[in-house]
Order: sequence, then C-alpha cells, then structure tokens
Amino acid sequence: MKELLIRARGGTPALALLENRRLLEYAPLQEDSAVASGAVYLGRAGRVMKGLGAMFVRLAPGVEGFLPFNELAGMDRPAPGDSLIVQIKRPAQGGKSAYLTCDIALPGRGAMLLPRGNYAHVSRRARDPAALRALARRLCPPGMGLVLRARAEQLPLEELAAEIASHQAYWEELRSRARAGAAPMLLAPAPGALQRLQRDERVPPERIVTDDEQAAAGLGLPVQLHPDPFSLYGVERQLRRALGRRVFLPSGGFLVLDQCEAALLIDVNSGGDSRRADDLTLRVNLEAAGEIARLLRLRRAGGIILIDFIDMPGQDQRDAVQAALAEALREDRVSSEVLGFTRLGLMEMTRRKAEAALEVPLEREEEEQDIGDA
Repeated sequence: MKELLIRARGGTPALALLENRRLLEYAPLQEDSAVASGAVYLGRAGRVMKGLGAMFVRLAPGVEGFLPFNELAGMDRPAPGDSLIVQIKRPAQGGKSAYLTCDIALPGRGAMLLPRGNYAHVSRRARDPAALRALARRLCPPGMGLVLRARAEQLPLEELAAEIASHQAYWEELRSRARAGAAPMLLAPAPGALQRLQRDERVPPERIVTDDEQAAAGLGLPVQLHPDPFSLYGVERQLRRALGRRVFLPSGGFLVLDQCEAALLIDVNSGGDSRRADDLTLRVNLEAAGEIARLLRLRRAGGIILIDFIDMPGQDQRDAVQAALAEALREDRVSSEVLGFTRLGLMEMTRRKAEAALEVPLEREEEEQDIGDA
C-alpha cells in the first residue's frame, strides 16, 4: 500500500511517500522553488568562458548560472548584456553554479512540451514505443518538440491534446512576461514537491495522512487526519538511517555508500554471515538491488553510480541482479540507465541529476543511537 504523509504544522513542514510502510521519498514543503530544477528565468548574459564553450548568465543580483553553448537550442550565441530565457536544468550544488539550458521543457502528466525543440520523442519506459512515437508526431505542435511519457499510453487522446495546448499557452505567457520585464528576473518558479509528486508518480498513493486537511486540498485522494503523521511509521528515524553511510539490509547484509566528487560508490556486504554459498550471495545481491533503487530515489542521488555487488560465480546470477536493479528503478520518477558490469566486476549506472541531493543534518547523539540499534 502506498501512502502520502503530509506534516504541515509540527516540526519542519514536509511530505513523505511510503510503500508498505517503507520510506520512498521525503521532501521539505518549503524548498526554495526559485533555485530548483525547472525554474525559468529571464537572464542576462555575462562573461564568456571560451575554453569551456560556455558562458555565465545572471539570474538575480549576485546569482549566476552556467550555460554551455550546446544548450542554446539552435539560438544564436548571445552577447554579454543580452537578455535570454533560460531554465535551471540542474540546481547549484557543492559550490557549482546552477546548470542552465535554453531548451525549455514544460512537463505534464502525459506530455512534455519543448517549445524550442523540433522533434517528437517518447519515454524509454513506453511499452509500445512505435505506436506512442507515431502519436507524438501527430500531436507535436509545428515548430516545437514533444516528448510523450509512458503514462500517455493510458490517457485519452483528448486529455493529451488539452495538456499540450495548456503547455503552449503557458509558454506564450512566459514569453509575454519576458517581453514586459527586465533581466534578470524570475519568470516561473519550479513546481513544488506536492506538484512534482502528483505529476510524476506512476502509481499514485492510495491515501493521504496529514495534520492539516488544507495541505491535501485538491489532490483528489482520501484524506485521514492525524496529529503527528510522521510518527505512524517512524519517518524521521527511517530517514536518518537511509542517509547514513552504512545502511543495513533485512538479511543481515549491509551497504556502504560513499559520495565522491565524480561518482557515488556503493559496496554490498554480506554482513556477519561468513558463508559464501551461491544462494546466499545471490539472495543478498538481489535484496541489495531493491534497496539501492529505494535509496537513490530517497537521497536524490544523481550522476555516475558504481556498485560493488558481492562476487557471483556465474553470468546467470549477474544477469539476474542487473535485471532486478533495472526493474526496481522503473518505479523511480527520475530516469536512470543500468549499463552493466565492468571488467572489474562493478555495476555501472547513471541517474539523472534532477534535484539537489537530500541532506538532513543529524545530531551526533541520534546518529550514534541509530548505529547502536542497527
């Protein structure tokens, strides 16, 4: 059973998505949507970095973003001082400026409009890509680009067409604001956590539990009131454990996660069981594959990810683990790609950097208690 818990009053306002009482996603409700992925700005072109093939664009006083020239979406290269509409593709993180694009994307439940694109694509998760691609070409507005999501296969044609028309009208509204305003200025903030979840979640939750009925208004789901929804399943405790360096598996095995500058490294261990029987190795690795998919989503991890599964004796077992990881990742709202085992035996994969990594500060005393309890 999938449930959405919304805490609007006590503690930090946040939402938590759970499936069978296990935490899948956590997001503060008061995130700064002006600097999140998807925010659209009327920026002012700044200094050019010729060696990097990019330029900086001022988004607000004292705030710049990084715009590679290959993200100009067919536009002429702007000169310093020019105004241009840009979108945050990846938020600022770790001292790096926000990564910008001029290839604006306006996503919805079934379709994503690319006003400066010129192609019709479909999601890699589509069950019948050929049929969906033909529909995308049919619905694509002239002079624009369109991507139909896997969910579009289940939506009525009229609903898809209406959504695309709504995207077109919204794009014209953004352009009108840009013409009337002066750079730099925010044209549209990124969708909030609730909006993103409602738009992107493939299987919606069955109910909402909240301490404020207004927080769930308009979501169209059964609502149950509770004075402290996060206490129901120990959300904060689950979160602390999931964000730790060492995460334990039900079998007694554990994962060690180390975030480096270039990649996230994950080591799978069998734990206290010293037996290396084939069935034990495969069982722990399959369990780890499902848990890794959950943790990547919960932590908002992105970029290159290398997984050191426990060594397996045969190709059949490696194929089974790779298939299990790919299947577990299908439920993730953010796209990923499992590339397979390297010659060194590491599983290689990527996950799109859609959001800044989730960081929740831990009190030392609480962290030590969790380790002691594990």
